[in-house]
Amino acid sequence: MATGMAMVMATAMAAMTRRRAELLRWLPALVLALVATGVAQAQAEAGAAGGTTVRPRIGVMETWTDNLRLSEHDKDAALVTTVSPGISIVRGSGPLRGSLDYTLNGIAYLKSDQPSVLQNSLQAKGQAELIEHRLFVDMIASIGQQSASAFGLQSTPTLGSQSSVSTLANANRHEVGTLALSPLFHSVVGSLFSLDLRGNFTRTEVRGSSLGDSRGAGGSLRLSGLGAGPLNWWATVSTQQTVPKEARTNRLSSALVGLNFLPDPDLTLGVDAGRERNDFLASTGQSGATGGVTAQWKPTPRTRVNGDWHRHEYGNSHSFSFEHRMSRSIWQLSDSRTVTVGSVAAGGVRSNYDQLFLLFTSLEPDPVKRDQVVRDYLQARGLSPDAPASAGFLSSGPSQTHNQMLGITLQGARSTLSAQANRIITSRLGSGLNQGDLANNSRIEQRSYSLTASHQLTPIASVSVVAAHQQTLGDAGGRAARLSSLTANWNGKLGPRFGVQFGARHAHFEGVTSYAENAVYANLTQQF
Repeated sequence: MATGMAMVMATAMAAMTRRRAELLRWLPALVLALVATGVAQAQAEAGAAGGTTVRPRIGVMETWTDNLRLSEHDKDAALVTTVSPGISIVRGSGPLRGSLDYTLNGIAYLKSDQPSVLQNSLQAKGQAELIEHRLFVDMIASIGQQSASAFGLQSTPTLGSQSSVSTLANANRHEVGTLALSPLFHSVVGSLFSLDLRGNFTRTEVRGSSLGDSRGAGGSLRLSGLGAGPLNWWATVSTQQTVPKEARTNRLSSALVGLNFLPDPDLTLGVDAGRERNDFLASTGQSGATGGVTAQWKPTPRTRVNGDWHRHEYGNSHSFSFEHRMSRSIWQLSDSRTVTVGSVAAGGVRSNYDQLFLLFTSLEPDPVKRDQVVRDYLQARGLSPDAPASAGFLSSGPSQTHNQMLGITLQGARSTLSAQANRIITSRLGSGLNQGDLANNSRIEQRSYSLTASHQLTPIASVSVVAAHQQTLGDAGGRAARLSSLTANWNGKLGPRFGVQFGARHAHFEGVTSYAENAVYANLTQQF
């Protein structure tokens, strides 16, 4: 099982570095993927008793668009064929636990000279327990589509039942892969304190561009008291270095001591102080005092409130989040200010998957099993797990991001309604350290809104509608971009594991160039 998950993740990340392939070049890859799904199915049947679920699938989508190249005047109508073998692996027990969902999208264009392409979609997270209760390795990997410039050409992805796939000819869209490995050694020293020694290693690669490429390495040592009373102590030293390909190296190091106070089982208060050194504002670096306060409150199992504030030489940081689950709804509010070095400069609104993963906590407490429950729910309604698409952009160098989000999801007996609003302000740190949009803009504001509604018509048929709008504003030369879209899907089943989807979308963009695009599509998915 461990070998199988590692091979899928390695294959997906390796595909990030391949050049564009013509139709005859990626057909063998699709055949190979189909063979792999058959092998995986056999493994699943053989190892079902071991707590592992392997679910291969293959999808075929046919899309007609009236504006493949997203042009204002010279529209290029075309047929697009997408073949998408994929696999989902979930393991909830044993020394390796986690989930993996991978799709390889082979896209061919008919009645157009646009070359065929491969796109990867990956969401994977897991933990390997190498020595029982002592040595662990946490792993996170993802591959998805991202805009290089917040002001460049924007397009709406097709919202399939597995993942969002960008079939339109948009040179501003790039495939971004990230991998994070974090080994952890845990030990308890007598009855005095616990020791956690952790490493952090990251890698980000952008297909077709060096902007956003980065690697990082660092580690931390944390000591925590083992006292059973309401007051406890901790101390930590850490360092993290990030090396963007298009900018100079940045490092942040700190040493902190803190106290946690539990006046009530549902309330935790904390205070910390220490020193830190960074080179975000200047290459010579700067040192200074740091410190802050934290609070966590869980008045009920369905309500959670978190907050913190910390002082830094490069700018204070804070975070606040409120989440409340009811039997058929979830309410979320968050406000945070953090520093990002390289890669994607700003995050987007929370996805369908994020909202429902929290909503289904009481239905399935086990997070590994809940992953599959959420994916099955979304698939039955023809909704993509990673939609709405991220509103971020590629960058290198340090930036400070202020992110505000409001999300509401309501679930009825047969209907689900989700509304999200997001405001992101990304500010450049330092001078001359950034590439991309932040090289010419010291401040970029992005606003995005989405409304998703789905209704179960029958036990095997449903409809869904997604309306979205995003706006980007810069402080240099009045730069701006706006994208509005409306997508509608009908989803049904022709058998226990054979799904069909018919959909249509309309998109309108105003920015570097303006365009309108309309498309219809049909999608068939076979689960094995």
